Amino acid sequence: MRLSGWKVFQIIQFVIFLFISIWLIVRNVDGSGAENTFDVKIISLSVWLGFYLFLLAIEFGIRFLFVIRKK
Repeated sequence: MRLSGWKVFQIIQFVIFLFISIWLIVRNVDGSGAENTFDVKIISLSVWLGFYLFLLAIEFGIRFLFVIRKK
C-alpha cells in the first residue's frame, strides 16, 4: 500500500496532536505558574481541539479545491 505525502502528513500531525493533548492533561502547573484543576485542563484541551479541527478544515478545504481543479 502506497501512502501519499498528504496521508503521511496527516498521520504525523495526528501523532503530534495526541502528544500535546496528553501533555495538557498530565501537567499540574501551566506556564503562568497557576495550578491546573480538572476544569482548567478540560478548557485547555477543548481550545487545543478547536485549533486542531480548524487546521483540519483548512487542509481538507484546500485538498477539496485541488481535487475539483484536476477534474
